[in-house]
Amino acid sequence: MRTLLALLLTLGGAAVPQATGPDPCGGLTGARVPQGSVISATVEDTYCVARGVLRPATHFTVKLPIKGWTGQYVQQGCSGLCGAVPSLDYPLFGFSCAAAQAKTLVVAADDTGHTGDAAGASPATWGADPRARLEFGRTSEHRLRLASDAIMVAYYGRGPAYRYFDGCSTGGRQGLMLAQRYPADFDGILAGAPANDFAALNLLQAWLATSNTDARGAQILGPEKIGPLHAAVLRKCGSDLAPDGDVVILDPRRCDFQPSSVRCPAGADRPDCLTPAQVTAVERFYRGPHGLTPGLPYGSELGWIDQFVVRSGSPLDGNAGKIALNYFRYLGAPAVRPGALTDIRFTRATLDRLNAVADAFYNATDPDLSAFRAHGGKLIMYHGWADPSISPFSTVGYYRAVQRRGGAEAYTRLYMIPAGYHCLFGPEPSETPAEIGLPEFLQPLMDWVERGEAPGSVSVPTVNGDYTEVIRALTVAPFDARPVSGR
Repeated sequence: MRTLLALLLTLGGAAVPQATGPDPCGGLTGARVPQGSVISATVEDTYCVARGVLRPATHFTVKLPIKGWTGQYVQQGCSGLCGAVPSLDYPLFGFSCAAAQAKTLVVAADDTGHTGDAAGASPATWGADPRARLEFGRTSEHRLRLASDAIMVAYYGRGPAYRYFDGCSTGGRQGLMLAQRYPADFDGILAGAPANDFAALNLLQAWLATSNTDARGAQILGPEKIGPLHAAVLRKCGSDLAPDGDVVILDPRRCDFQPSSVRCPAGADRPDCLTPAQVTAVERFYRGPHGLTPGLPYGSELGWIDQFVVRSGSPLDGNAGKIALNYFRYLGAPAVRPGALTDIRFTRATLDRLNAVADAFYNATDPDLSAFRAHGGKLIMYHGWADPSISPFSTVGYYRAVQRRGGAEAYTRLYMIPAGYHCLFGPEPSETPAEIGLPEFLQPLMDWVERGEAPGSVSVPTVNGDYTEVIRALTVAPFDARPVSGR
């Protein structure tokens, strides 16, 4: 239920009075913050930037517009294993909504309670501490929301009218965790490519890395075969979107590509075909570990490089293997503690042991969002159909469970983005041309929360197979995960 104050703050776009005087950040270091404190408060660009700590070790940043704030608060999630406060520099999160462009949002983020390498390149020894696991997995974003409220009250004399959370990957998991466990914290949540089935996801990462490693520890499928494989998949399942013949896969569930169709002749190993061992490896990538969790989608091939198809060395040392090994050794312990990824047994018993820990700390798989709905919350989820890091089939399965409970259309939307890689858009962020941009989800979420305008189709910039140029804008409608006949 909206308070009278919240309605007054946003009625007609009226701005909240701002701090005045020679020091726009004056007094913030003395703000009373639940379980923490503000260490510094400085003027940076058009913001007062407050930095602090939530006890014992969660570092945070809150950026408060010195002028023009209209009562909207956006909290940003992190990625991978986190370990650093995400950048809150403009342009904010790639959003093109008016408030982001005008820099009138209060924005905040934290490091989830530890210092470390998000990509898992260094040992995640912090995960041996159950308190650090709990902060990373469940509590950091709730605690930051409480701290940010206190800081806004100290600075503006009042709290936010509307609270939003945005996250992708681990941030998407955080968003779903908030909707499930802290349903009154946020009015609107964006959850992209959520890593919400955390134990199963890390089991899949281990599967991918080991499936591309032979008995001698050598790589089976190298990066030189990725381009021809991807081209073969597009020839089989791609849809024409432009006169020059560029294609994308609109829905990989409808693709029946067979890796054996590009098998090399007996005894040959050419750049344009796969050896028998490579065919088997690719089949395992698409299939996943023995029905325990979905595999990767057709069309994701360009994103395999550096994840579990490496340019040099062993696939076990790719990004997927590094994060998986850290998870098994530290975050998932003591359920399974392998000396190496090759020690892992891909069985139901292994997954059950992992979930016994993950359900307490990390998993955000509960489809019961009734409390979030009762609060008036709105949830937008999105996932790229070509995601090589988190299987889009996992998100479809979760959303299907939400829809089965009934009434999901009143407060949730899911957008499945053709040719979208992890967190949209290219296989690597550096390979996404700046002019392409990203689909805009924050403004539709704000319109839904604040004006009751339910989002419909969104316009998505679709790129070519090399992810170097825009083909055309593709209209993507909200996704219905309930099975239909013929699928």
